[in-house]
Amino acid sequence: MSNAAVKASGQPAMQVNSANLETLAKYYPAPTYDRNALKAGVVHMSIGGFHRSHQAVYFDEFLKSAPENWMITAVGLMPQDDANINALKSQDSLYSVLQRSPDRDDVRIVGSIKDVIHAPSNPAAVIAAIASADTKIVSLTITEKGYCYNEKRDLDETNALVKSDAALPDAPKTAYGYLLKGLQKRRANNIGPVTVMCCDNLPGNGELTHHLVIQFAKLADPTMVDWINQNVTFPNAMVDRITPVTTDVIRQTLADSYSIEDKWPVVCEGYLQWVLEDNFIAGRPALENVGVQLVKDVEPYEKMKVRLLNGSHSSLSYISYLCGHRDVDAAMADANISKFVRGYMDNDITPSLPAVPGVDLDKYKTTLIERFGNKSVRDQLQRLAEDGSQKIRNAIVPPLESQLASGGSVKYIAFALAAWYRYLTGVDEQNNVIEIKDPMKTALNTAAKEEPTNPTSLLAREEIFGKAMLGNTDFIRLVTQYLKDINEKGANQALADFLKS
Repeated sequence: MSNAAVKASGQPAMQVNSANLETLAKYYPAPTYDRNALKAGVVHMSIGGFHRSHQAVYFDEFLKSAPENWMITAVGLMPQDDANINALKSQDSLYSVLQRSPDRDDVRIVGSIKDVIHAPSNPAAVIAAIASADTKIVSLTITEKGYCYNEKRDLDETNALVKSDAALPDAPKTAYGYLLKGLQKRRANNIGPVTVMCCDNLPGNGELTHHLVIQFAKLADPTMVDWINQNVTFPNAMVDRITPVTTDVIRQTLADSYSIEDKWPVVCEGYLQWVLEDNFIAGRPALENVGVQLVKDVEPYEKMKVRLLNGSHSSLSYISYLCGHRDVDAAMADANISKFVRGYMDNDITPSLPAVPGVDLDKYKTTLIERFGNKSVRDQLQRLAEDGSQKIRNAIVPPLESQLASGGSVKYIAFALAAWYRYLTGVDEQNNVIEIKDPMKTALNTAAKEEPTNPTSLLAREEIFGKAMLGNTDFIRLVTQYLKDINEKGANQALADFLKS
């Protein structure tokens, strides 16, 4: 327990809000800048736990030393975001971050978010914020599936939401729809340039976002294409901080141990990293002063993080769930799981990586294993397992393609994919229902149930694997054999035998 918890003990729990901020600041790090006096220079879509544990924390730290107009207007894009948006509104957009390291907890109050908007309830406010002369950056954490792109990394023009936004531009539903409408107003009002900053786990995320935004503009308003190319930049970025879903247990911990009443706090690990391409057409805060790495080329860092961290998260999630684990730290305490994860990193992923300036990959991988095993964070395996069709496409397929081309090891990837296919049947080995969350849930679940011993239809899906499987019958046979082992021996024994082979 941190010293802050000791200092706050005995105090009645108080709600996080502006009225209580001065008192809370006696016990915890809190905003020292005048939030009312500063303007929002950033519009962020879509607010969730990760943005509030990462980007908003960096901006909060920056504003403490340089109280400039770089606060954030945060947007909830989804209809179901209304409860969380209302929770933040009731707290004057303030919230607490419970940072959990293996040896201590620390709490801070974050104040960098100036306002929050529920987009479906007030789309005009979102568009006005993007079009505001105060806005210099529009940032995104809309998850992989929010980009609505296909196996060719082109905009999926068959997507129902994309089609709706192109046909009904005054009633946007996607980030593209809101962004284009806001950019149209900037052009019409001669407001000037703006940066669109992707903070999602996509290969070449800034370049991809630029490509997809241009494709949407060609679909919805071709007259905007040249203006966007001349007035909007899209920096690449790598972001990193493990941030589990906030639960009632976290809320109660804050109340009991820290005397904090917070309707929507954030819990996260202590580790924090942001590598960012310095490509901001309308200016930016001096984030390098608070630990952000501003670089010319993000690609080596992005490949390292996405393939080693995000890919390992996916690879361990399915086999761990089938082995009976539900929390990531418990899975990593299983010697076979941790051995599998390290083998996956060393054999199937590291050979696919470029040199990463200033990074010792062996130390980085050891740190990842320690982070995954952090008992205090209590990350959920199902959080890692959701949206597998999108995460695997971005984090596992690229190194798989590289390894297949070079003749390198792919056996750990094959075993991970076999476990994913077994997971997609929707029941565990005790016949308990598995809640599958994936934009392709129906198709994947149907295939796994109809052909539980044959993963060929899954591996043939170009929207996930591209052309990687063409002619790779040996890899398909390998996945099929591992699936057979899992089905016949059970996940624990199949994993043990795999590690011995």
